[in-house]
Amino acid sequence: MKNIWVVTTFLFIFMFIILIFYHLYYRMNIKHITKQLEEIMNLKDTNQLLTVVAKQRDITNLVNQLNKLIRDIRLSRIHIKRLNKNFRQSITNISHDLRTPLTTASGYVQMLQTSVTEEEYKEYLAIILERQNMVKILLEQLFEYVRIESGEITYEHVPIDAKKVLVDTLTMYYDDFYKKGQEPTVHLPEKPCIIQGDEQAVKRIFSNILFNAIVHGNGGYWFEIHEADSSYIFTFSNLSEPMARDDLDYIFERSYTKDKSRNKKTTGLGLTIAKEITGRLNGTIEAFYNNGKFSIYISFPKV
Repeated sequence: MKNIWVVTTFLFIFMFIILIFYHLYYRMNIKHITKQLEEIMNLKDTNQLLTVVAKQRDITNLVNQLNKLIRDIRLSRIHIKRLNKNFRQSITNISHDLRTPLTTASGYVQMLQTSVTEEEYKEYLAIILERQNMVKILLEQLFEYVRIESGEITYEHVPIDAKKVLVDTLTMYYDDFYKKGQEPTVHLPEKPCIIQGDEQAVKRIFSNILFNAIVHGNGGYWFEIHEADSSYIFTFSNLSEPMARDDLDYIFERSYTKDKSRNKKTTGLGLTIAKEITGRLNGTIEAFYNNGKFSIYISFPKV
């Protein structure tokens, strides 16, 4: 009986010692993790992750989950930083684009207040009206983009004839092509091109792309609709100045323009809006440049 008591006491003491060691290891791991976590959170630019001193299943699982959270936080920070940078650049670009025509118009208004000939008066007035219209377009684009981004605008998904929409939109810009001395080449299928979408939204897409082509294109306008197996592909092409790969990568970005001096007549919001609407109508839009020709391809699923 005495031997049993001795053995039992020994086992109890042994288990107690193991429990103490396990607790100490546990606390050591927790302290180590806490210290690392504080260091990581205080360092902005680091790829460091949490490690464990002694492998314990529950602690290891906890560290793995914390490391996953740390990675997500880092990616969120990078994304937010990029968004803030783009937002600041957009505000700068938009401010410049609005200020430039207003400054020009103001200069011509002052010139009108001096002694000018009737011919000069008409010329200056036409320039002022053009700059006024430019500001109006910029503000409308900005307002529309904000409404799209906020989800304020909703689009129908009903069967429409996209070929008819394109023809109507091309007709709207006939005078603009005529003033440039250009007659676009247009190839359309004989039958209607029925897609699921919103007629006004599709017209806005085509209008923004055509406006961009007129402002930035150097002629050689080519517009066509190609029928694929499960979709209709709309091609908008024109001659263009040389474009780098970066131009194509960012051409649909908010307030992006190829002209770094920003002397062009648009902020780039037009193509951004076109991309946003296309995506919401389950379509795709891409830009390509090859041998002096710039092209935008839009694809919408057939009905």
